[in-house]
Amino acid sequence: MSENKGENKPGGMASGSFWAVLDNLAQQGLSFIIFAILARLLNPAEFGLLTIAHLFILFSRLVVLDALAMPVIRAQEPDDSAYSALFWRCTAAGLLLCACMYLSAGLVSSLFQAPSLAPVLQGMSLSILFFGMVRSYEARLVRQMKFKQLAIRSTLSVMLGGIVGIALAYRGWGAMSLVVQQVMASGLALLLVVLQSGWLPSLAWRARPGRYWHDVRQVSVSGVLSFANSNGDSLLVSIFLGPYATGLYNLAKRLTSAVYLVITASLLRVSLPVFAAAVGKAEQLRQAYLQLLLMMLFLMLPMLLFQAALAEPLVVTVFGQKWLPACSTIAALALLYCLSSVSELNNYVLFALGHSRWPPLLGILQLSLAVILAACFSHYGLLAMSLSFAAAYVLMLPWSQHLTLKVMDLPLKRFVAALQPVLAGSAALLLALYAMARWWQGGAVMLLVLALLAGAVAYLLPMILLGRLRRGTEGNFDPLSLLKNLRKLKHRGAAAD
Repeated sequence: MSENKGENKPGGMASGSFWAVLDNLAQQGLSFIIFAILARLLNPAEFGLLTIAHLFILFSRLVVLDALAMPVIRAQEPDDSAYSALFWRCTAAGLLLCACMYLSAGLVSSLFQAPSLAPVLQGMSLSILFFGMVRSYEARLVRQMKFKQLAIRSTLSVMLGGIVGIALAYRGWGAMSLVVQQVMASGLALLLVVLQSGWLPSLAWRARPGRYWHDVRQVSVSGVLSFANSNGDSLLVSIFLGPYATGLYNLAKRLTSAVYLVITASLLRVSLPVFAAAVGKAEQLRQAYLQLLLMMLFLMLPMLLFQAALAEPLVVTVFGQKWLPACSTIAALALLYCLSSVSELNNYVLFALGHSRWPPLLGILQLSLAVILAACFSHYGLLAMSLSFAAAYVLMLPWSQHLTLKVMDLPLKRFVAALQPVLAGSAALLLALYAMARWWQGGAVMLLVLALLAGAVAYLLPMILLGRLRRGTEGNFDPLSLLKNLRKLKHRGAAAD
């Protein structure tokens, strides 16, 4: 039997959660620092080539490798023979996908009308093999709650791969420096996890029952939808506008999606158990929803508005002048991620209340609308495509919001009243930031520092004033009690688990 130390133990779960969060933060932080340095050494088109190649790898991981691994991860008591069989399946799949990506590189590059894409695809194909070989090890460590080993592995591999990539970019390797960085990081991740685990797969290939392959198909279909929702926009940009625009879009998306990953994703993890615990308690559910929504907007809006209003000085300071064409796209994606965060929270309410058919339907309609709009407006350039993606959320959110308020029996008047303080603070913040960006004559760094200070006052002051005027009323929102309310929601979420 496989080792299960730490599995299902409170201490192991707490430690595992800590290391899982630390792993995510470390990867995000290191990746951003490495990306910012490389952005000063390379041009958008070179990053665009890597982004296109990375889309093929993400698709392979989500649709094939994760689909093969998920039934084993979900199994009650997977033993070493199950992990060994998974290793050989994922390795065989990785080898096949690697060969397909390598051999089709010329055809794909001609379809994208980018001859320099072919060597990038061929070089990146090796990463798929490494990802296939490591997937069984990752599944085994996840089941054993050994997130510390995974965090150490990820941090070291990303850091060492980044150092090599920066050195090669400085020496003029261009897009191939990014390829070496990615391949080295995935290869080091495989080597480190093998050394950490002290486990080697056996040569036995154990047959699996039909249920296993049924689960694989289900996860694979979910992977296709997940890829379309999270990366379909980048794929459309690469198809219609080519590597240069894809590189610009990738930078804008990395900046704005970081807010989503840090804030929205964290609150969504809390929301589902909180909503599940409040089922059958109508008023508790309404209060929990409004609290989570206000917390999400309170934390997320100032960061997104800061990026949108001060995109130019921010991009010049961090990435350099050559990335200035991405600034307008940053503003469009800031709107997109704000709307998508609200939509995601609404989906969690619908799932918790048993209306599980609506979120997938709304997601498919939103995705279809985004594709149609992007195809229609692609000839107007990157900004038009970015606004098309945001417009799909603008058009679909009212439907999502109507369904959510209806199933909770939450009056629209109460919902709007609850949002007023945060929206008032956001409007004041946006005006302050745009005024500073328009009339400031000094350096970009000093502008960003002063904007942080002045923006904080402009954002909080209207909420505090409205809070005093509406103290004791149903629509009151006190920003100073944010951390206290968030801690309560976390405790309720833990109790629900």
